[in-house]
Amino acid sequence: MLIERVGPTAIFTLSKEDLSAPVPTLAALEREIKDECAQQIVADLEIIESIYSLQIGTLVAMHVMCYENLAVMKLASVNNHVKNQLRLVGLDKLMEMHHGKQVAVESFK
Repeated sequence: MLIERVGPTAIFTLSKEDLSAPVPTLAALEREIKDECAQQIVADLEIIESIYSLQIGTLVAMHVMCYENLAVMKLASVNNHVKNQLRLVGLDKLMEMHHGKQVAVESFK
């Protein structure tokens, strides 16, 4: 997992391993929110080719953690296959999806 800061936004570039291991991923998110005061989170899914239930659950847990800490999480670089899988479970209504991480960062303005 790569975490980069662009102003007030923390960008998490997530791999399938990051989404399959929710504990360290959520710990990293919690550090960014609580220690670095990140209020804007982008989950970059560029290298995710497909997604299954545990990985979707990790995204939901990340969203809930952001919500509980008054932060906002948006998804970036979601390919059509993953986008369709997220739509099937209704997450397109819960999380904004953007074409790229720069677009997602700019959408916070």
